[in-house]
Parts: sequence; C-alpha cells; structure tokens
Amino acid sequence: MIFLASDRLYVDESKARGYYVVATASSGRSVQASEKALRSLLKPGQRRIHFKSERDSRRREILSRMNELDVRVAVWIAKGRPSKEARDLCIAGVAAAACHSGADQLILERDDSLMGADRKLIASILRQEKNIDLKYQHAAPHEYPLLWVSDAVAWCYSSGGDWKRRAEPLVEHRLIML
Repeated sequence: MIFLASDRLYVDESKARGYYVVATASSGRSVQASEKALRSLLKPGQRRIHFKSERDSRRREILSRMNELDVRVAVWIAKGRPSKEARDLCIAGVAAAACHSGADQLILERDDSLMGADRKLIASILRQEKNIDLKYQHAAPHEYPLLWVSDAVAWCYSSGGDWKRRAEPLVEHRLIML
C-alpha cells in the first residue's frame, strides 16, 4: 500500500526531462509537526521553499531536514509522452492510489491553467473507483508546507544524479507510467 487511511497527500510536479508527479503523504497527527519544521527553514522574507530557486548548499540542508520528517513519498514517472498525456496519466495514478488507500485529502499545487482539467480528471477517477470520501483541492504552495517536500523530490528526480540519490531516503515508491 502506497498510502495509509487518513493520510493527506500533497502533490507537485516537474516537467523537466520527463514528467514527475510526487505525492507526499502525512497522517493528520504528523502534519503540524512537519509543517512547523519546514517553516523553520524559511529565510527572512520567504513565504515558501521553491527548490529550483535555492542554492545547492541550501538544497542539501533542506533535503537533510526533510529526511527527518514523518512523511512517505511516492513518485509517478512518465517519459516519452506529450506533457498533457504524461500529466494526466500521473495525476490519475495518484488519485487512484489515494482512493485505494482510503486517503482523506488530495492537495495539489495550484496552477490556474490546469485546475479545470484536474477537477474533471480527478472527479472521473473518483466515480470510477466509487469513492465519494476523498476530498481534493488546489492550493498555493505557501498554504501547505508539505507541498515543498513534493516540489523538492520532483526537482531532484528531474535533475537526476546526486540530487536523485539525496532524495531517495524520502521515496518509498516509484511508479513508471507506461
């Protein structure tokens, strides 16, 4: 099982060198502590951590601290497909996994250009899986610090090499979308 019942899933993506959709799971009791730990990493004036905007030394520090959190991470990977098709495959995979596990909530980083298509796709998966309990929403990254973990892992996977290796301790599952 990728996720556990009562998990909240925080979803972000990277489109560089393939398509990577990352879901970070945290149970309700761990969310506050994890969010507090992540907020403590903010520099003065920062509202969020955006991995692509950080220096390498800071990325290493952030990943090290993220590895201490009580979270589980899964990565959906689609390569060699047009972006829309790859994204739809990955988002459908996340939604189906959330339904099967009994997760409570799916929170996707907001991209206004994709929200309508996401709603249709996720609603379709919920109907298909006969799941009326999973709640989903789009949110700005500063609202939910656990989105930062998904952002970091997605960036690391798309960058590859040592960055992917550094993110591996966070990742429990990798799913290749064919």
